[in-house]
Amino acid sequence: MNLQKLWEWTAGAVAAMALSSGACAQPFPTKPIRLVVPQAGGTGNDVLARALAEKLGQAWKQPVVVENKPGANGTLAISYVLGQAADGYTLFFAGVSNLSFNPYLYPKLPYSPTRDLTGVAMLANSPFVFVAAPSLHVQTFQDFVRMAKAHPGEISFASGGIGNSTHLAMELVAERAGIKMQHVPFNGTGGSTSLMNGQTPVMMNVVAGVQPFIAGKKLLPLAVTGDRRLAALPTVPTFKELGYDVEVPGWYAIVARAGTPPRVIQKINTDINHVLDNPQFKEKLGFQFLDAIKGPPSEVERYMKRDADAWGPVIRRLNISL
Repeated sequence: MNLQKLWEWTAGAVAAMALSSGACAQPFPTKPIRLVVPQAGGTGNDVLARALAEKLGQAWKQPVVVENKPGANGTLAISYVLGQAADGYTLFFAGVSNLSFNPYLYPKLPYSPTRDLTGVAMLANSPFVFVAAPSLHVQTFQDFVRMAKAHPGEISFASGGIGNSTHLAMELVAERAGIKMQHVPFNGTGGSTSLMNGQTPVMMNVVAGVQPFIAGKKLLPLAVTGDRRLAALPTVPTFKELGYDVEVPGWYAIVARAGTPPRVIQKINTDINHVLDNPQFKEKLGFQFLDAIKGPPSEVERYMKRDADAWGPVIRRLNISL
């Protein structure tokens, strides 16, 4: 190779490297982002997702569009996400059931959370509350347990679907209290509605999902999860106070398709953590009785593994499958 050709080759290589470097350094995002929610519009998850989308859109100067794809405990939504490019422009609004429970609930789950998805950022965690319909005529959780033991298998409970965290939470309550009940699954907000129209008398739900009904005295709160009483429900005892070990995770996180560039994941994580510090967003979390969870992307995997290890044996013991 003569000097002229060597110079031309070297110049071309340098130019190619510069172009490649420029492409790698391209800012994120440069186009609209989709945030896929596995619940219907108007649910607590949807409200939180839209609040997050609004703040991220302001920070990124790009629209963050919420897409609702309910069904099959998040399986339909995740399958949709996995059909998109692994570039960070399609994100999934995940709950604990989608990432930690589903591998034990579905014998032929079409995705593996650990293989097909990658953590982006934790968001928040919600306490659960045990509520009863006034028509049941119980005033305390102890009253309910006595009634349930006197009528084994006769009292029904509502949930947001088989394998949903509201279902597993009540199964845990029943196990800890030594009672038997009938499960009546619903989709979306149908569970809490069923308590008020007399179909089912009790339910475990995240606080935000039933607080309006509690405030309107249409549902009676009897116990809450967590280490301390809730400021919004100061007269309602915790399960721990009542002598029951009932710990139920109610966290939300953002995940992306595996293979998404680490720099993109880190960018989104940093910006979400900034949103969690935003006073307006904190206020919205408070309205939904949510506690923010900040941390690196690896926190998603840690929470996911923790609750898979804890609840996998419970699901197997209860013989729940979909």
